[in-house]
Amino acid sequence: MIRVGFLINFNYLKWLGGFYVIKNLIYCINTFSKKNEIEPILIVKKKLSKTEIKEFKNIKLIKTNLFYNQNLIQKIYNKFLIFLFGKSKNYEFFFNKNRIDVLSHVNVLSNNVFLGKNSSIKSLPFIADLQHVHYPENFSAKNLLLRNLNIRMCAAHSSKIILSSFDAKKDLKSISKSAYKKSAVSQFIFKKPQRNEIMSLYSLKKKYKFNTNFFYLPNQYWIHKNHIVVLESLKHIKKKYKSNQLLVISTGHNEDHRNKNHFNKIMNFINDNNLQDNYKYLGVLPFNEVLSFIYHSIALIHPSKFEGRSSSVEQAKSMGKKIILSDIAIHKEQNPARGIYFNPDKFLELSSIMIKTWNKYNYINDKKFINKASKKNKNSLLKYYNNYRKIITSVI
Repeated sequence: MIRVGFLINFNYLKWLGGFYVIKNLIYCINTFSKKNEIEPILIVKKKLSKTEIKEFKNIKLIKTNLFYNQNLIQKIYNKFLIFLFGKSKNYEFFFNKNRIDVLSHVNVLSNNVFLGKNSSIKSLPFIADLQHVHYPENFSAKNLLLRNLNIRMCAAHSSKIILSSFDAKKDLKSISKSAYKKSAVSQFIFKKPQRNEIMSLYSLKKKYKFNTNFFYLPNQYWIHKNHIVVLESLKHIKKKYKSNQLLVISTGHNEDHRNKNHFNKIMNFINDNNLQDNYKYLGVLPFNEVLSFIYHSIALIHPSKFEGRSSSVEQAKSMGKKIILSDIAIHKEQNPARGIYFNPDKFLELSSIMIKTWNKYNYINDKKFINKASKKNKNSLLKYYNNYRKIITSVI
């Protein structure tokens, strides 16, 4: 039995996609792992909120404050031990005591948890994306330096580096050839939700006060997610077609720490162009409601200019939904069966697709695709697990 630890020492409400990637991987391990193969354990802080308790239900937990709210002295001390001895005695003691063989999917670009090259615990850090390679203007000079430094630290102090796409692996080679050589691609897949996880369309409409069909845009409000192209499309549609029917429902965290005014600019654009009836922002929703909005939407819209691998696209794929998405390389790698691509800088192109999709939507045909998705989804999940198992066993 290989005991694999997953460390949740980040604010998952601000990185929902990353959290659900880990949660879904644990589901796959528990579903497909043969007896005495892999046992997943979630490492969390001691004091959990009611929301966290609900999210972590049915997952084996180890509670500790060792990795949480460390002060500067503690961080420097652990890094000093790692540089001097190649390991931290605090970390070694904790993982050995709890019989953890592998630490998987630590997001080193934000968490700085390194076990060291001489650690007895195998470490598989997860690099979610390498956005700074393509859009350095979205980062401060300090953040650019730290991101590249952390990647080189990964190369020196880990057993393997997990990436979620071959597109990201190509970017990694441009930063560090030693990190590239240690990298392995694990293309995450999401399980199709059970019917009892999906709220009825009636319940959604009643709770959130709308009464028409809708497109769904679940991206968090980071500037590279490119919400503005959707708003420009709505503005154009309203002007050209004299139509006020189209509705886009948007959810997700509304703060971009790199661009504090971004969300306000989005809201101002909506107000200045009288799009309040065409664009509804609902905030951060429970995961079952996110899945419900995907399920009942005409189509998911994903206009992002950059992704490591989109969890929203994978969630929509699991249900066989139509997806209108930007023509960036990673989206083509994800290759949704019902994908329609557009140039993320061309709102006229997107508006044309939106109008056609809205007018041609057929509820019965859409549900046929959803029903067909189940078997394909199960096969994809098994393939995902088998690939991950090979990565784990390669370092033991």
